[in-house]
Amino acid sequence: MNQAFILVSSGQFVGNLSIQRCQSTLYAACLSAAGGTGVLYSGGAAPALAARCDGLLLAGGGDLHPACYGQDCADLTRLSIDPVRDGEEHELFEAFYSRGKPVLGICRGLQAINVFLGGTLHQHVEGHADCCHPIRYSGLLRRLLDPSGEVNSYHHQTIDHVADSLSPAARTPDGTIEALVHPSAPILGVQWHPERLVSGVCEDIAGINHLPLFQWLCEQC
Repeated sequence: MNQAFILVSSGQFVGNLSIQRCQSTLYAACLSAAGGTGVLYSGGAAPALAARCDGLLLAGGGDLHPACYGQDCADLTRLSIDPVRDGEEHELFEAFYSRGKPVLGICRGLQAINVFLGGTLHQHVEGHADCCHPIRYSGLLRRLLDPSGEVNSYHHQTIDHVADSLSPAARTPDGTIEALVHPSAPILGVQWHPERLVSGVCEDIAGINHLPLFQWLCEQC
């Protein structure tokens, strides 16, 4: 099997001399361990990138602007927004989705998939930032991961209305949706950070291995 080339989305920030691109190196390490190669997005036409790359990883980062899902900002001081990234990732998602190529969304990436397909978000919730919690998996994730596991949590927004074309695949004990899957397309999104739950890469929780999520992405290519 040929090695899968996975486009990894990125954020941007103002450097001393120009706009800079930034993303965690843990994604590349996990994709390599899964048999793939990560390619950092640094701009370019989405259709051309989707034609050349085998899959898309919508990575973690700041918040989507509420305008993306038809809402006003309830409290802009709570949000870390990058409208340029919102637009870029929407174009990338549409380009890969239209070609039937696999997409894995992580944290922000889960929320982006839901929004791009017509869902909405809770703009702010308490109790989900910088902690770990139990989780219940179903469907695809129950086949990939230990069904009675625990995950890390680094977010303050959660899924509200689920897009019509998606189905929940994991929940916290209080019912918060932590993962979504598409029933007929290779699309999966998780709210936690699996790149921080891989032995030899980063272990927020000892003994928890989420490398199978990255293996799933590469195997779908």
